[in-house]
Amino acid sequence: MRYLRNIRVRPGTVIACLALLLALGGTAYAAVTIPPHSITARQIKAHSLLALDFKAGQLPRGAPGPAGPAGPAGPAGPAGPAGPAGGGATKWVLVNPNGSIAAQSGGISITTHTTGTYIVNFGSAVDTKLITATPGVANDGGARGDVVAGPCGGTATGQTCTTGNDTSHVIVTTYNGANTALADHSFYLAVFG
Repeated sequence: MRYLRNIRVRPGTVIACLALLLALGGTAYAAVTIPPHSITARQIKAHSLLALDFKAGQLPRGAPGPAGPAGPAGPAGPAGPAGPAGGGATKWVLVNPNGSIAAQSGGISITTHTTGTYIVNFGSAVDTKLITATPGVANDGGARGDVVAGPCGGTATGQTCTTGNDTSHVIVTTYNGANTALADHSFYLAVFG
C-alpha cells in the first residue's frame, strides 16, 4: 500500500490512459453499433480491402496468369474403332520414248511398243480404277502433244488392243507437238485404287 501512496499522477499519464480507453472503447462501439450495409465506398480508404474481406463470387475475376509447366503425360486411352478399308495402292511407271521403263513402283512391264503406241501390263485388272497419263521428259527433250491412255480388254470403259487384250493392260498413245500424228515420247502412267 505504501508503494501506491508514492505514485504521483501526472497530467500526461491521465491523458494517455484516457486516449487508450477511448480507442479501445470506440472500436468495440463501432463493431457493435454499425448496422450492416451502412458503410459506403466513400468511407473506405482505397486499396485497404483484401480478397478475404469478400464472399466467393463478389469480386470479378482478373486476367488469367501465364500458363504453368506441362504436367506428365497421362496413360494411353482405349483403341478407337477400325476405319474403313483403304482404296488400294497406287501403281505408276515412267516410260522412255523407246518403250523401256525408266522408273516404276513395281510389277509393271511393257508388252508391246510401236510408233507412238505402248501396251503396258499392270499384272491385275485396272479397268475399274482411275488411270492417268501425262507427258514425261525421261530421255526426251523434244516437243510433244497429247498423251492418251485407257484400259484394254474391249470393255465399255476401254478398247480392244492388238496384244495384251485383257483388263490388266493399258494402251497409251503419244502424239507429236502438233497433235497430227503418233510419235514416240516419254510419259508417266499411274493407276489409282
